[in-house]
This record gives sequence, structure tokens and C-alpha cells, in this order.
Amino acid sequence: MGIKIELERKPMGQRIAKHHMQAGVRLYHQRHHQQAIAHWRSALKRLTNPEDRFATLGYMAQAYCDASNYDSMLQYALQQMELANALQDEHFKSEAFLNLAKAYEKLADYSKAISYSKASLQHPSMDPRTPGYAHLAMALSQLGLSQFQASLEAFEKSMNIANSTSDKLLELQVCVGLGMLFTCLRDLSKSLIFLRNALAILQSVTVDHVHAKYRSVTLCQLSVVLRLKGLLADAKEACDEALHLSSETGNRSVYARCLCSMADIFRELGETEAKETIIKSWTRYEEAYRIMRQTNDRMGEVVVLGSMARTASESRSHYTGQCECQAIQLNKKCLEVAKTIGCKYAMLKCHLRLQDLYNQLSDDDSEETAKEAVTSLTQEMELFCNFCGQCYGLEEDSLQALRCSHIFHEQ
Repeated sequence: MGIKIELERKPMGQRIAKHHMQAGVRLYHQRHHQQAIAHWRSALKRLTNPEDRFATLGYMAQAYCDASNYDSMLQYALQQMELANALQDEHFKSEAFLNLAKAYEKLADYSKAISYSKASLQHPSMDPRTPGYAHLAMALSQLGLSQFQASLEAFEKSMNIANSTSDKLLELQVCVGLGMLFTCLRDLSKSLIFLRNALAILQSVTVDHVHAKYRSVTLCQLSVVLRLKGLLADAKEACDEALHLSSETGNRSVYARCLCSMADIFRELGETEAKETIIKSWTRYEEAYRIMRQTNDRMGEVVVLGSMARTASESRSHYTGQCECQAIQLNKKCLEVAKTIGCKYAMLKCHLRLQDLYNQLSDDDSEETAKEAVTSLTQEMELFCNFCGQCYGLEEDSLQALRCSHIFHEQ
């Protein structure tokens, strides 16, 4: 009799657990994120089916990713990996390696992210789209390390899989990534093309929370490009909407990037409008930096510190007590974080600003040191046209890429 009761209870417990799992998915789509996570936690306490446990761990990892809680995202990805290893399931391993790659990319541990992306690609996947997302994680990580040609090649591989599997969300993310890449390389026209393609793809996405999530990311990056092109009113409009959407969806990292972009926009408006405008931008930088620190978004820290350093370097007259020394200190702080994560492009920008600041102070030795660092980093990143030999990536340019992903000035 006791055995019979046990046998009857087990299926009931699994039905309840499966209900929690499915309820979590529904709640998440309705943007009730914390309630969804609570249901998934309840499900994990009872679920015994390996496939259901693995899927639920994946839901948790994605939920924490969307909330910019990358440390928790990593913990659930590691649990997926433990389960995949315990089962010796090659398909599970492919998915788990992908989630580890995505988590480490968000945490700016780019070498690990690239290694796990490659590991995912080495295992068979149940979903033909999985390799596309592995190539995407690799491309974003290589972009973080300023390996532009390798990043472009990985983006192209991801795009090929997106096209062959008709995965519009993957295609959208590749377009945003390419928009980011060409923003770094200062081909703003190409960046705009890719970001507007992403917005066009979004029109076919009807799930509200998914639409809002990707629209906020795309508009945030678009606001950066529009500002660089001097279209400040358009940049502000895009950034306003991105701020609102990222606040709605609870993505703190995107929200902080929007704050930083808005501060950049107001900094440039302040140059022509009013001292008060540019002073207000500083509070946005400080709030954005706090969020980046809280979420352990180290690339976000570099982005915000870089903007603060540029503002301090170029707009010292607007700030009471600002001088070259404070601008130098901010650039060195940005340089330190950029070195830690291996972002050579951010390091290059810091050294360029430091070179100018040391020139203003007539500090010839420090200026020469910064100049040598600029030359070295430019060579390491191969920021030279293969045809004319001239440098690219520092001023607005028009670029092309060969099939081998070598980049050159458009003829």
C-alpha cells in the first residue's frame, strides 16, 4: 500500500512541477518576470525529467540575462552544464556551452566566451539554429576584444545560419552586432543600414516583450550613431524611446547605456545651448556607472567611463574645478578597466585623449608615451587599409570587406 501511494504521488508531483514550468513561461511573456522566476524555482525543486530540468535551467539563465543579472545567469548555465555532463548528452552539452558563452560574453570574460562558443560548435545540436547563436556569441566577444576582422567573419557565419533557418531574431541580433562593429570602425553609413534593417525585421515580431526587448537595444545603438552623425534631435528621440522600453522590460544594462547615450547627446547640445544642459549630463553618467558596477557589466563600465573621460577632456570649462588632472584621472581609470577586459579599441581612445591632454600640459615625455601606445594598438588591431595603407577607425570613413573579411577603404 505504501508503495502504491508513492507511485501515485510521483506523477502528481511531476504534473504540478510541469505546471509551474509552463506557468513561468506564460508569466514571462506577460512581463511578470519575478513571478515567472518564482514558478521556475518551484518547478526545479520537483522536476525529475532531465529534459524539463534542462529547459527550466535555460529559462532561468535567459531571465537573469534579460534582467542584467549576469552572475546568476552564469550559475544557471553552469547547472545546465553539470546536468549535460551527468547525462553524457551531446545535444545538451551544445546548448549548455552556448549559454556559458553568452554569460561570459556579458561578463566581458571574452576569452572564455570564445572557448565555450567553439565548444558548442563542436557538439551536435538538436536545434539547427544553435550554431548560429554560437557564432553570434563568438562575434560579440571578438568585437569586445577589438578583433574586428575575426568578428566580422563570425557575424557572417551567424547571418548565413539565420538565413538558412529563417530565424528572424538571430538575423536581427546580427544586424545590431554589425551596427556596433561599423560604429567602432566609424563607417556610420553602414552602421545605420544594419540598425535600420534590424528595426525593419522587428516589425514582424509580434510577441510584445520580445519586441520591446530588441527594440530598446537597437534604438540605444541607433542613438549613438545618430549623435556621431550630428543628428542630435533624432538621436534624442531614439534614446528617449529606448530608455522607456528598457525601463519597462527591466533590462538595467541597456537602461544604463541609454542614460550614457543621453548624457552624450546633452553634452553636445550643451556646447551650443547652455552650461546647465551639459552639467545635467554628468548626473546621468554617474547613475549609469553605478548601474554598470551593480550588474558587473565591465564593458558597460568602459563605455560610461570613456564618455565621462571625453566629457572631462573636451568640456572642462563647463565644470567648476575641472582641470586636465581630473580628465587624466578619468582616462586612466577607463584605461585600467579596458586593459582588464582586453578591449584594445577603448584603450586606443584613452591614449588618444591622454596624448592631447599631455600636449596641453607640455608634458612631452607622457605625450610621447601615449603616442607610442596609440601606434602599437593601431598595429595590433590592424586598423590599416590593405590597399592604401592609411589608418581607419578614428574618423568617419566608408569601408568595404573582402570575402576573407579583410577591411579596406571603399574605392
